Amino acid sequence: MMRSHRKIEFIVVAVFVLCAWFLFNAHFNENQKELFAVSVVEKPWRDGVLYAEEGHKIFQQSVAQGGTEEEASSTSTAPQRTSPLTQITAVTTPSSSRIDRVVVMAKLPTDDTRWVHTDLKDWKSAIYDIDTETPHNKSTLDPLTNSTLRTLRNKGMEANAYLAYIVQNYNNLPSTIAFIHPHKDGYPIAWHTDNNEHSNVVSLKSLNINFIQSNGYANLRCVNDPGCPHEVMPFRDPPEDHRTIEAAMPDAWRDLFNSTDVPHILATPCCAQFAVSSKQVHKRPLEEYKRYYTWLMETPLKDETSGRVFEYLWHVLFGQEPVYCPAYEKCYCDVYNRC
Repeated sequence: MMRSHRKIEFIVVAVFVLCAWFLFNAHFNENQKELFAVSVVEKPWRDGVLYAEEGHKIFQQSVAQGGTEEEASSTSTAPQRTSPLTQITAVTTPSSSRIDRVVVMAKLPTDDTRWVHTDLKDWKSAIYDIDTETPHNKSTLDPLTNSTLRTLRNKGMEANAYLAYIVQNYNNLPSTIAFIHPHKDGYPIAWHTDNNEHSNVVSLKSLNINFIQSNGYANLRCVNDPGCPHEVMPFRDPPEDHRTIEAAMPDAWRDLFNSTDVPHILATPCCAQFAVSSKQVHKRPLEEYKRYYTWLMETPLKDETSGRVFEYLWHVLFGQEPVYCPAYEKCYCDVYNRC
């Protein structure tokens, strides 16, 4: 009986020791897990906060630039927690689907536009190849019926590609569109690009997007000469033979705007490089842009004349007065935030 009693006591003690060991081990493992979690999870959580803060900034900027709250929310939602490297990449390198600005240009076969992809990574691009092979015949690649990045014909200079882009993308425009020439920089080829380097990269990287959204339109050139104060006078008396754009403008104005109220002066800094907001583009219906494009393709005017007609009409198309010649200092302050 005594032996049986001692055996029971031994078993109870053994069970007690085993339970104590189990509880200690479980508590030790839990502490280790918490320490491990701090070392592994704490940094991703902080990165997640940084991403959320960045997303909030993007949200505010999107709304400030004219986007709706629904659009801003769709582009600023933070992703599910992943590794710190993935999250950091998401913050510093925006995906192409989140980029809400585009550069549009036309290029000849001799133009090198690789700089757009290497130097303007925070812009999308729509670069149209000018069809130099069939300059007088309609191509099957008609921008009115498809989304090809090839012009219908070599006609109308840069206005050809600019209007093709609007017609093709009218219902899916990014919030900011910059229409520029294909050369990157340098003098004399880019003499009209308005900074010390004559560089479109510098212009677009310093562009004040908030002003584009609030004003709707901005000429990327601030120097008023040539173009202002009265470059185009359709009723100049006496007329000057070399000013072919003036002779063409009255009929062009009536055809394009269905109006006989032709301005006596049209003026803006040259040379058809500008930025607009999608909201400003949408203030005219798609059918009007199709009419402008069709006119450009069908007009008997010479190429350089028809292109220059639009050079001095873009600002009018996008909501400005016929004479749009802002002071140099004000232009630099507004357009490039260099006050």
